[in-house]
Amino acid sequence: EYGDPPPPPDAGGFLVVSYARSALSQTGEGHYSPIAAYHPPTDSVLVLDVARFKYAPYWVGVQELYDATTPPDDTTGLSRGWLLMYPPRASAGGGS
Repeated sequence: EYGDPPPPPDAGGFLVVSYARSALSQTGEGHYSPIAAYHPPTDSVLVLDVARFKYAPYWVGVQELYDATTPPDDTTGLSRGWLLMYPPRASAGGGS
């Protein structure tokens, strides 16, 4: 059991990917960036790289990005992955 079920799709959430930059022929290793869009005809996603000084937003194939999540992290020995992030839910009492 992982707590509450995920919010509905219209709850304003977004997808973040943790991946190995080297698997995408980029410099560096582990990295997190949000996914801005999906293009079905090419099965590609738009990555909004948070290191904008280094990489502008770019399109990458879903399979290629998935493959970039599988190399084990040097510190943990575990693969990387995807996170679905949502704003906090309002409490029943209306407080924070």
